[in-house]
Amino acid sequence: MAVIDEKNKAVFWRNGIIKLEKAVAPGLLGTLNLEFEGWVEQSRQHSTPFGKTMDGRPRFDLEPGHCADRPALRRVASPTELSAAYWEVVGNSRITDAIAELVGPNLRFHHAKVNSKLPGAKTTVQWHQDFAYDPHSNDDLITAVLFLDDIDEENGPLEIVPGSHKGPLQSLWHGVTEGLRRAGEW
Repeated sequence: MAVIDEKNKAVFWRNGIIKLEKAVAPGLLGTLNLEFEGWVEQSRQHSTPFGKTMDGRPRFDLEPGHCADRPALRRVASPTELSAAYWEVVGNSRITDAIAELVGPNLRFHHAKVNSKLPGAKTTVQWHQDFAYDPHSNDDLITAVLFLDDIDEENGPLEIVPGSHKGPLQSLWHGVTEGLRRAGEW
């Protein structure tokens, strides 16, 4: 059974985004949240980024001001290396099925991460285009975002510019993109 109807496929190709309800089973979503809560608890014992991914990067990134009383775990790199539940989302969920419907069945997984905005943390992610961050030789890439919590104005919603996937590709250099936005070029 199709995950995305033809109307929403057209919306995706036009705007570069669609919203997929019930992307993972409720039990699996609960497990993802429990595992993340465990990582937050583990982070209370650290004052600097800690752990290592398979390629040697710090696994757990902490926001400035992080402490045991007020944990501010900013990011978990490659959670799929630690968790069967996170790997299950990548390999066997409506998200994967939807992506296959959009670009075809020969999918390759590049990476996963958990970006966190814990209460009281000052996590800010500046405006950017994901495409410019990863080395690749083709443009049939899709970033799938799974929100583990409901999103509202209080907890830092994601803002998307519809159609921005069609270009132009913006610079990642600090200040350049903001200058373009102020000048009305983006």
